[in-house]
Formats: sequence, structure tokens, C-alpha cells
Amino acid sequence: MEGEARESNWRHACRHLGLLMDRSLNSLSSDFRPKVVELLAQLTERGIAVRIVQTARTLEEHHANLTSGASTTALSKHLPRRLRGFPATDPDLDKVDAIDVCPYELYQLVGPDKLQWSDRASPQAQAAFAVIGEVGERLGLRWGGRWVRPHDPGHLELVLPAPPPPTMAA
Repeated sequence: MEGEARESNWRHACRHLGLLMDRSLNSLSSDFRPKVVELLAQLTERGIAVRIVQTARTLEEHHANLTSGASTTALSKHLPRRLRGFPATDPDLDKVDAIDVCPYELYQLVGPDKLQWSDRASPQAQAAFAVIGEVGERLGLRWGGRWVRPHDPGHLELVLPAPPPPTMAA
């Protein structure tokens, strides 16, 4: 019950600020969505219940996350490709390439504030985040649990090829 109240307060604050946390798999790019569906299926098979906390993020949400320290990158893969400089011909311009998940039991304890999530919160949380990372990396995803600053064990993102270097005009 306490976790539900915390989430309700968090969502109320987000709505007040005009921030709506998107959890939809339909917001994911066509390259990323099948990998996430497979991730969720494999986690279920392994007995790891997770809560999808966020997929797409508005620019306003992103700025709020930068201010709070929840994000440290200017071009988060939670932002639509359109805002990350993808070409206008990209069929997924309004789609994103990142997802935040949290083991459901930890989410019930601390709520949606990802700054409170920790793979060090308990042996169970550590084990659950380790499986999330293992499965995600096996599927070719980048796992935020490998990062030091910010350490983000609930974050997974699509690894995209580097853009080609700009060509020089003749």
C-alpha cells in the first residue's frame, strides 16, 4: 500500500509539472521492441517480475531528469529519434531506443524514483538486476548496470551503429 501511495504522489507531481511517464512498448523503435519483448519473456521464465517504469520521455521530462541527476546524457535514448538528430527518412522518428525496468518487489518498496533503486538494496534486488543485465546483454542490449556514473541497473538500450562521418563538400 505504501508503494502505491508513493507512486500516486510521484505521478501527481509529474502531472502537475506536465510530465507523463510513458510505459508503452509501442513507443519503442521497430529495431528495439522485439528485443524488449524477448527480454520480458526471458525474465518471466526466470521468475523475475519487473515493472516497466519508462520508455519514451518528453524533452521536458529529460530536462527534469538532467536537473535531478537521474540522467547525465544530453541525448538520452529515451528521447524520440527525431530529437536525437536522426534523418527525416527514418521510419521510427517518433520512437525511442531505451527502457527503464525495476524488479517489481523493489519498485513496491521505493516507488518510481529511480535514484532510489539500487542493486545493492538487498540480495534479492542484486540478483534480479544481475539477471536483467545478463539477459539484456545476451540480447545485444547495453545495460546501465555496467555504468559507474550514473550506475543505472534498470536501464537497457539499443546499441546503434555510429553515424557515418560527415562528408566534405567539393
